[in-house]
Amino acid sequence: MKKGHVKKRRHEDFRRIIAAVDGSSYATKAVKKAISLAKLNGVELVALYVIDTPRLTQTIPYDDVSVPWEAILTKQGKEVLNDVEKMGKAAGVTVIKKLVEGLPEEVIINEGKKDDLIVMGCKGLTGLDHILLGSVCEKVSHHAVAPVLIVR
Repeated sequence: MKKGHVKKRRHEDFRRIIAAVDGSSYATKAVKKAISLAKLNGVELVALYVIDTPRLTQTIPYDDVSVPWEAILTKQGKEVLNDVEKMGKAAGVTVIKKLVEGLPEEVIINEGKKDDLIVMGCKGLTGLDHILLGSVCEKVSHHAVAPVLIVR
């Protein structure tokens, strides 16, 4: 091999890359990194959008059916996943779209297997917010069996 030449090959440590997406600017940065890594390693990208139904039902009373929150969030999730698919297609990366209901941290943790890589964007919580809410990133990074790449 010539000096300075890097040979591209499939990274044997990762079967697939999971990008947890929510439509935020942090997630968009993470998706760009995930697509780049998927292309470099020759693996598919799973774009995972979680509708946070348990927290939604705690916030919105069941008898308030005037606003179809679940339908709105489902539509938003599909739009975000379609955007990721377009970005992947432009880069030549296969994107598998998954729209799931549940607690985001639990869904992401359960989706990631030891031979996957989870890529997430995170906004750093500080002070009282961090103590009261924790963060999806923190929970995933502490409990997932898959390696986790946090893009700030």
